[in-house]
Amino acid sequence: MSKNVALALSSGGPRGFAYIGGIEELLARGYKISAISGTSAGALVGGIYAAGGLETFKEWLLGLDPVKIMRLMDFSISKNYLVKGEKVIAAIKQRVPEANIEDLPIPFTAVATDLFTGEEVLFKEGPLFQAIRASISIPSMFKPVEWKGRTLIDGGIVNTLPLNRVQRTPGDILVGFNVNQIDAGAIQGFLDSRAALNQGKAEKPLLQRLQTSIQELRLEADGREEHLPVNASDNYFKILQRSFGIMNGTIARMGIALDPPDVLVDLPFDTYHGVYGYTHAREIIDTGRELMASALDNYERSHA
Repeated sequence: MSKNVALALSSGGPRGFAYIGGIEELLARGYKISAISGTSAGALVGGIYAAGGLETFKEWLLGLDPVKIMRLMDFSISKNYLVKGEKVIAAIKQRVPEANIEDLPIPFTAVATDLFTGEEVLFKEGPLFQAIRASISIPSMFKPVEWKGRTLIDGGIVNTLPLNRVQRTPGDILVGFNVNQIDAGAIQGFLDSRAALNQGKAEKPLLQRLQTSIQELRLEADGREEHLPVNASDNYFKILQRSFGIMNGTIARMGIALDPPDVLVDLPFDTYHGVYGYTHAREIIDTGRELMASALDNYERSHA
């Protein structure tokens, strides 16, 4: 059985920290990552690994708290985006030095999208962090990147899980890690729990209903909103977040059908959102390791 892995990593915000655990599990089992392609969060983690900086990045990531995360947000008054995105890239570059993609020891491809033509834009050479910054440019959230006359945004818009963009070698294993799985059972559970919560609120006196709402807000502020059946239409950010989740899940599913990987690792998109995700990196990394271990167990049994 080949031990060379061509690894494709999807977009997915903080859920993409799961890739750190997934990569660690691959290496612990003796697999060699021979090439990587990534979109958005996948481009970030994949590119940093290809540059040899994953351990340093992980150490920095695990040291973040809500206050430090807010300090990394260079908010803008622009009508087109909320965050410039320069501070976070600068902070990472202090720990993982800039390099040209063509000079990396592992072939790497980052995916971005041309905002005006809708074309998929591939970075296979040039400054690594320019490619990463373009690939993570979530529309309306991060400032788009101007590059060679193009205006670039998040690659997940056109190719969420770039299985078809990773450089292959004869006999390698194609491994895809998708953190945008659309889980119908989880969605129905979400809807059922929300309906039950709303029914309970309606039956309570006004004062109790207000107290319940205040408690929900406190939990959300504490980063524990993940445990609440929050209505997806509660505010702008949740609508945007869920819309991208549905879109990315659908595009990823189409990509998997067109280029089926030998090993597929899935994480539902209804997990680890917002500040909660960024402050629970260790938990997400551990989840990624467990998911990769389970997927590899299945693959190795079938090829024994």
